[in-house]
Amino acid sequence: MNAFKISWLLFKNNLKLYQFYLMVLILTTAIYYNFLAVNFNPYLEVLNEQYVFAKVASSLGSIILFLTVFSFMFHANNFFYKLRYKEIGTYMLMGIPGSKIGTVFALESILLGGTAVIIGLPLGLLFSKLFFMLLSKAMILDTQIPFYIPLKAIGTLLLILAFIILLMGIKNYRMVRRSKLIEILNAAKKEQRLPKIRWIGGIAGVVCIAAAYYLALNILDLPFNLPIDFFQTSILILILICCGTYFFFGSFLAIVLNALIQKKKVIYKKSRLISFSNTLFRLGTHYRSLSMTAILCAATLAALSGSLALKYFADTNTAVEAPYSITYYDQDEVTNQKIRALIQASPHQILAEHESHFLTGNVSYNNGKGERTETCLITSFSEVKKSLMIIWPENYQQILKEIELDDNETVSILHSNLVFSGVSYIGQDFVIQGRDYNLKKVMKIPFIGELEGIGHNDTYIVTDNQYNELKEDGKEMTMYGINITDPEDSMSLVKKIAGVIKNPSDNLNSYAGQYQYKYYLIGAFYFMGLVMAVVFMISTFSTMYFKILSDAILDREQYKILMKIGVTEQEIAKSIYTQVGIAFILPVLLGILHGTMAIKALESCIHYQFTGSILTGVGVLILAMTGFYLFICKKYRDMVVKRWENYESF
Repeated sequence: MNAFKISWLLFKNNLKLYQFYLMVLILTTAIYYNFLAVNFNPYLEVLNEQYVFAKVASSLGSIILFLTVFSFMFHANNFFYKLRYKEIGTYMLMGIPGSKIGTVFALESILLGGTAVIIGLPLGLLFSKLFFMLLSKAMILDTQIPFYIPLKAIGTLLLILAFIILLMGIKNYRMVRRSKLIEILNAAKKEQRLPKIRWIGGIAGVVCIAAAYYLALNILDLPFNLPIDFFQTSILILILICCGTYFFFGSFLAIVLNALIQKKKVIYKKSRLISFSNTLFRLGTHYRSLSMTAILCAATLAALSGSLALKYFADTNTAVEAPYSITYYDQDEVTNQKIRALIQASPHQILAEHESHFLTGNVSYNNGKGERTETCLITSFSEVKKSLMIIWPENYQQILKEIELDDNETVSILHSNLVFSGVSYIGQDFVIQGRDYNLKKVMKIPFIGELEGIGHNDTYIVTDNQYNELKEDGKEMTMYGINITDPEDSMSLVKKIAGVIKNPSDNLNSYAGQYQYKYYLIGAFYFMGLVMAVVFMISTFSTMYFKILSDAILDREQYKILMKIGVTEQEIAKSIYTQVGIAFILPVLLGILHGTMAIKALESCIHYQFTGSILTGVGVLILAMTGFYLFICKKYRDMVVKRWENYESF
């Protein structure tokens, strides 16, 4: 029998063993195809600017997905190799050359990957219509995206997956080829040893994680005036998190478990000794899996909460960009009357009207590289108060407490078009129209909105006294705001108003226009982020699945002996729930903390609070992990107590 026939036979016989791995590969292949298809769909290209955002989001998602698939296959490959260690030894005892065994295992992994592609690609094609419908809904596109099969996307997908599958095949061949019979025969007798207690590594892990959290919470106000920008700080945080997590599970956890085992009052209760001892003995080989699980959990939470945060940002920032249903300025009284007549003739009704007053001027400050002067808008505390009472009646009192000023202080309202800011000037001295002020706070609240002529300038709030003095040397301007019923559906009315207004491209703004445009910008990232959260969660499940089932295989004989000396099945079950719980709780808790810090850093840069998004993400993650915990405990128990027939020979 040639190598291919043997590998085909082994592949068919081991299908039950591979079923979870195969399912994950098929799903990721289908999702990967749709990510690539966004880049090669000609029907999306007509969307111009919206397509650019969709393309950027899908490209980022594709890269992350490639790394996730690669890491997942690498990890699963090691699991299967260890699981079939004795099988390889048996073939060697039968006199089969190592090169032929290696070829068989390499072909088997290629068959496995090929099967995932053969099923996953048609599945991706089948669901591409649904994928693009959901993408279109997230971006609020008016146009339908027809069903289309981009051959370039298929070619790219096959090329990338062929590379990964071939690489795994070569890896399997080398691993088997380098295996020695004597090592395989002695593997079962190999004594497990306690991990070494490394105090320096343990302390380094905690310090790295604490430092990363501190930097994330103060990303715009770094300690010791660190001479690094936002991008460099983000990279530093990522490195500290990865190193800290690695040392935490590699060294710090061993210190904690070792200390717990010394406490007889804690450990000698029920079946805790078995669970804690098993976890401690396995740390030497499993700390990498635990670290990877924690980082995947963090990625899942960051993708999920980040997507929800983007949607919250779109909803909230629309109100900041368009404080009123219709906003205009620099118009005469005749035009004002025409606008009101148009509104009264439409199906919409006027709910509120308001006039906001402000000055234009210059602001000078040090941006870190030297003195910088730019145009700004200046308004008073009272003007902001009157405006907020109409726009945000439920929040205005809290905001007013935050912007109370002295005569030498100012608060900056960032211009509404600013999405991301990597620097902070709070506490610095500013010169506004030749007068010195200290910047007390930076906020994003609705005031001017996105008016092309003046909306790109930051607004500085000063006290009423200061404003009245500045007004004597400048020209006060007036912006008109009108709130109407059903502002989301008022585009036809806005177009009619644009027909009577002077210079509408610079002087007119509407809620309807900003609402749609904001979703054009972030809709693609929001949708792709949710898909990536699903992929990360599946990857987290698969990493835990292989790790915990590896433990089950190693523990089977131990539990068998314990049952012979009188330990009941219920006591074994309790020990399993505790042991698996330790493997779940620590990486998930650390992952939740890592992910939360990532969103907190995002909050600082976007100037919004995403507490609701974080709590929702944490709730969904805990719920999903609890369900998977119960599933994996049952699987573990079946293998140890009921003896899963697929593993009987190992």
